[in-house]
Amino acid sequence: MNVCLIEPSKFVSLTNPVSTISMPPLGLSYIAAALREAGHQVSVVDGPGSAPRQYFEFRGMRLRGLTNEKIVQKIPPETQAIGLGCMFTSHWIYVRELIGDIRRRFPAAFILMGGEHVTGFPEFSLDRAPLDAVVMGEGEETVVELLDAIGSRRPLSGIAGVAYRDADSQVQVNPRRERIRDIDSIAPPAWDLFDIEKYNEVNQPHGASQGKFMPMLATRGCPFSCTFCTSPNMWTTRWIARDPRRVVDEMVLYRDCYGVTDFQFEDLTAIVRKSWIRNFCDEIIARGLKITFQLPSGTRSEGIDFEIAQKLKAAGCHEFAFAPESGDPRVLKAIKKKVDLDELFKSARFAMQAGIRVGCFFIIGFPEDDCKSVLRTYACIVKCGLAGFTNVNLNAYSPQPNTESFRKLKETGVITELTDEYLMSLFTFQDFGACKTSYNPRFSNWELSALVWLGVFLFYGVYFVSRPYRIVYLFKDLFSSSSENKTNKMAKSLLKDTYSLIRTKILKRVKPV
Repeated sequence: MNVCLIEPSKFVSLTNPVSTISMPPLGLSYIAAALREAGHQVSVVDGPGSAPRQYFEFRGMRLRGLTNEKIVQKIPPETQAIGLGCMFTSHWIYVRELIGDIRRRFPAAFILMGGEHVTGFPEFSLDRAPLDAVVMGEGEETVVELLDAIGSRRPLSGIAGVAYRDADSQVQVNPRRERIRDIDSIAPPAWDLFDIEKYNEVNQPHGASQGKFMPMLATRGCPFSCTFCTSPNMWTTRWIARDPRRVVDEMVLYRDCYGVTDFQFEDLTAIVRKSWIRNFCDEIIARGLKITFQLPSGTRSEGIDFEIAQKLKAAGCHEFAFAPESGDPRVLKAIKKKVDLDELFKSARFAMQAGIRVGCFFIIGFPEDDCKSVLRTYACIVKCGLAGFTNVNLNAYSPQPNTESFRKLKETGVITELTDEYLMSLFTFQDFGACKTSYNPRFSNWELSALVWLGVFLFYGVYFVSRPYRIVYLFKDLFSSSSENKTNKMAKSLLKDTYSLIRTKILKRVKPV
């Protein structure tokens, strides 16, 4: 079949650090590779990647990338099936409009969607947009079987991992598919279909910018069941690691083909087994590779002692993050966050002694939070700053789709329906310029917002006051092509996007003579 895969444009806010990230779409590239290996003709329309410095308005929000009209125009006219990705539920408000535009232009095409949003809300997604089917969870095997069935006109009822409209337009949700055990058999991402050079020109990766970068996965899944996380629903709790040699082979391929020297591992939990990370580092060292890598999505602390930290540094690791989430043991137990804070700080000290920069992730406003637990979280944040952590990602709690925490809020009537207001709250919870939506009865929206702002102020106050030389490094980084750490990279991304937005507005006002 002729298949076109689409990465929709993305919401961006200057005060939402996560939205300023500009990364090649790793999930879509894996799906493209799987379909192409199965014999399908695959094309790609990368909304954000095709126009990373173009912005347009949608319902009072700003998006980065191609407009709906441009995206639809780029879909080849002979396309028979159109697939979209939607990782973040907050983007659904825009994506459903894009799906409607695509349907009007391609009324006979089979339109499907994958990603964490539709995995969490399959019935909702099919009810609210003119989709024919959605792929739930890990998608490589499912999407191939789905399109083969469509091409041969076989029923979809026996395909695990899909939800679809039947002949009577009723939504049917099939059982989930088992995870792929042999992940080394999965075709490598089809990066030749994407403009990797353009992403590197923008130079706003997830982690610190340390040269030409590429996102990668060394493992899939996470063995833990945190109540606020979508991973148990999306990936189950099975953690599967690739062969370290295959991972390093892929790194060498990207170095040779694209000139990449920095690898951003987007794994949910990269470091689980000491033996795996030791073998991975030894493979890089044995080959004498002059590269760097980082784990900007965070990882666990249990697998990191001084020996492992030294190996990570020797292999090229320059930064990673831990995610304590809360400084209160009671809250940690309630959210099923299996972390020992004392051991976490011990691992962080080992990493910093080895020369690796360490960041931290926290959340304020869990339904279980109270004033005492917030104070304990503040104490933990200050401790991170004093210990030498280089960045903090502090967010308000948000009930992500079909998590255990979300289901409890539904059961208790805190969330009654999936309104646009709820959907957008999943974007503004990371936006320091917007009022947060509180799902905790003890804190109002503005109180929660103030608590988050105060936590960020506490960390960065300690961050700069305890080590004033960091101000010099920050200003130095602002005028260089690289960034010492994730904090400096976020500051640079803010300035870059601010400049681009101002320039866009000026150009729009200038009328041709």
